[in-house]
Amino acid sequence: MKQVDFLIIGQGLAGTLLAFEMLDRGMSFHLVSSPNKSRASLVAAGMVNPLVFKRLTKSWMVDELLPVMKNRYRELEKLLQENFYFEKNILKPLSSQELLLWEEKKADSGYQDYIYKISENAVIDGISNAGSFGEVSGSGYLNLSAFLQRAESYFLEKELLTEATINYSDLTNEKGQFHIGEISADKIVFCEGYHLHQNPLFRFVKMNPAKGEVLLIHAPSLSEEYILNKQVFVLPVGEHRFKVGSTYEWDDLSESPTQQGKELILHRLENLIKVDYSIEDHLAGVRPTISDRRPVMGAHPKYPNIFVFNGLGTKGVMLAPRFAREMCMYLMDENDGLRGEINVNRFI
Repeated sequence: MKQVDFLIIGQGLAGTLLAFEMLDRGMSFHLVSSPNKSRASLVAAGMVNPLVFKRLTKSWMVDELLPVMKNRYRELEKLLQENFYFEKNILKPLSSQELLLWEEKKADSGYQDYIYKISENAVIDGISNAGSFGEVSGSGYLNLSAFLQRAESYFLEKELLTEATINYSDLTNEKGQFHIGEISADKIVFCEGYHLHQNPLFRFVKMNPAKGEVLLIHAPSLSEEYILNKQVFVLPVGEHRFKVGSTYEWDDLSESPTQQGKELILHRLENLIKVDYSIEDHLAGVRPTISDRRPVMGAHPKYPNIFVFNGLGTKGVMLAPRFAREMCMYLMDENDGLRGEINVNRFI
């Protein structure tokens, strides 16, 4: 029987970043990945956008999150000897009304790191004429699938990862111990993504999971210089292939792509680009969104050795490095506790 301090349940983005933080701090842990539970992180585009376009505001905590995020992914690229994070500006076609708002925000010093420039009366090859375009800096994407698969190999090589089907009733807690296979731990951290809503220990957390669908297209004559964004994103992932999406569906939480989702994406794509393309894949996943759109972290209100680190949602790539660090500090009693807006106790 192998004894560790922490079991981390789930090897999506949250569990993986938490494991790397524990590794850096010399903490004793073991990751458990369930082969029969999908990871939305493997489907997600992994896009980073420092702005919220609907009202053209800055994303929550972006000034603090972005430097931590970039530094952390660069560190992990060196560790894993592979490139995963790519900086790439977002190009957004603007209506005349949007143009006025963008000009107003660009004049605000608080936005100077994010609104790179505004181009009026511009024509860009392959993109439907809009008249004006806003360009966002500080943006980019993490190749989530490649990152998580490489991280999985790394932890397997270190004998720090086990694949096991998780049945909550099997998580015996005898004398304060949790057991999964040959692994025994004093504490357990659930990083299960949207599957948290099936966890009987955390049914009180108000989740609002949303299904999202994306297409992978091949467009040989479309520029890979930018991430395009207008009703859909068109994200270049190399060799003139692009991820296009995404949809939001709250009633159907299956992980199967739908014809309806495909048609919606294609309708919006046709309004954005004017080049030939072919569809190579159609994917779906469920985002682990919390009702108030904030991460959920901390100890179970009744069981002090059971923890949760979850709810990173659509901004997960940007949120995960900063909050994995904060979670580790909390687990090691290095901070004064978790703020109310992210603490799991806010749902009690």
